[in-house]
Amino acid sequence: MTQHSWIGCLIFTLSACLHEDAPPWPSVPPAPDASIPVDAGVAIPSNATATHEHAANYDRALTAGNPLKGFLTSYQWTTPDERMPHALEFLYLPLSSVLTGPQQYAFDTVLEPYLNQSSARGNHMIIRFFLDYPGRAPGLPDWLAEQVSCSEYTEWGGGCSPDYTSPLLQSTLLEFIAALGARYDGDNRIGFVQMGLLGFWGEWHTYPHGDWFASGDFQRQVIAAFDDAFEETHILLRYPIHDAPQRTIGFHDDSFAYATLGDVDWFFYPKMLAAQAQDRWRVAPIGGEVYPQLQAQLFLPDYVVDTHSQDFAQCVAQTHASWMINNGAFRPDNGYEGVQLAAAQAASLSMGYEFSVPRFALTASNLHQGLVDLLVEVEISNSGVAPFYYPLTLSLSDGVDAPHLFTDNLETLQPGEARSFRLELTGVSAELLGRTYTLSLTSPILLDDQVIRFADQADEQGALRMTPEFGCSMEGSELKVGERLGDCVCDVDGRLIDAHRPATADAPWL
Repeated sequence: MTQHSWIGCLIFTLSACLHEDAPPWPSVPPAPDASIPVDAGVAIPSNATATHEHAANYDRALTAGNPLKGFLTSYQWTTPDERMPHALEFLYLPLSSVLTGPQQYAFDTVLEPYLNQSSARGNHMIIRFFLDYPGRAPGLPDWLAEQVSCSEYTEWGGGCSPDYTSPLLQSTLLEFIAALGARYDGDNRIGFVQMGLLGFWGEWHTYPHGDWFASGDFQRQVIAAFDDAFEETHILLRYPIHDAPQRTIGFHDDSFAYATLGDVDWFFYPKMLAAQAQDRWRVAPIGGEVYPQLQAQLFLPDYVVDTHSQDFAQCVAQTHASWMINNGAFRPDNGYEGVQLAAAQAASLSMGYEFSVPRFALTASNLHQGLVDLLVEVEISNSGVAPFYYPLTLSLSDGVDAPHLFTDNLETLQPGEARSFRLELTGVSAELLGRTYTLSLTSPILLDDQVIRFADQADEQGALRMTPEFGCSMEGSELKVGERLGDCVCDVDGRLIDAHRPATADAPWL
């Protein structure tokens, strides 16, 4: 408030309010009188309105390390280079490590330590079990291998492919899937579960020995078993086969950027198109692995885009991938440097969801006896390429009262979409105008200390904060809305008004 405006209020008050024997108005504005009740004399609501708005300033870089998205690696392979922010890690486990006997599962001694370690690092785990990993010891438990035959091979480092027609093997796998789901469905330490188990690397093929692979009927049983066992935790399958595209099941492309896009029918996206699963990403996640042989060249300035060295950004845009294993980006030695590291960091940010806030505004009006009407308006946008996939809540806090829940189903907010929310409070204390308002996103899937950061420069620890600047100011005095200075009251629009007389269109308060 300028001195001129204060003098205006003084002149108006002298001409309209003082009677003949009133004491003279002080020549210097007095300090606010705490003994006078706030807005004690205003009998009719003011018609003034004022809005304070958070200045949106989009900045994608602030979302680095957000949960459940971006590049990741396995701590079994390397201690990751922390220059690549991440909140996911991958775990390959042989079935033999947890299946110690018929329906005997060593989850407590084997899987639990891995999950506790990953969550202590602030990372969700992605899990895949295997029976047959070329070049490694068989993943088939010894007690089961004694009763289930296998076929030896030399490709990919060699191994022995189990007989998937074995009734014992089939029943054992279905029992294991049910037990795994019963124990871990909804466990917030686990981000995603890959179906695995079948084929080389648990990737659902035995190429070039196609006749060794599980029958179509047993594949369907495994898909159904995983779908039944996991209601909350998202599961992913290597290929969009059988009835998987009709279920809420995600998919993972383990040859990403090598065999993702193009006209070759066995490439990932052509398979998705053929199965009419190209929009599956809207309800279930797409993940995978950057083709290992491409990881060293990807994001270098001289990387050549070709049939089997595809443009990463285009692959992400087409598939709507949320995360990718990329061990090359995390190697502390012979890893990414300089422009390649910077490009990989940007590529990691480009995957998955991303939330920004185009509008966050507070409007105050109708000052009346220390009370105001307050309107909070929020618009939230998904500026990423995929949804969040897990229950997601947007709430507002003023730091004093219980937070206000705007919505708890933001996991359905699609890329390019925005939702608007309003909170209208009538006749609340003007004291609320001096509080700091905080927008935040929360989810039951989040680990302790995990936050989801907005893509906004004002973001702090996952929260978007705004302290509106309602009030009146002049030389020597600062007034809060509703506070008295003599016969003047501070209104919501920053002007002093006569405490005894309402404004009209012909005689507005100054």
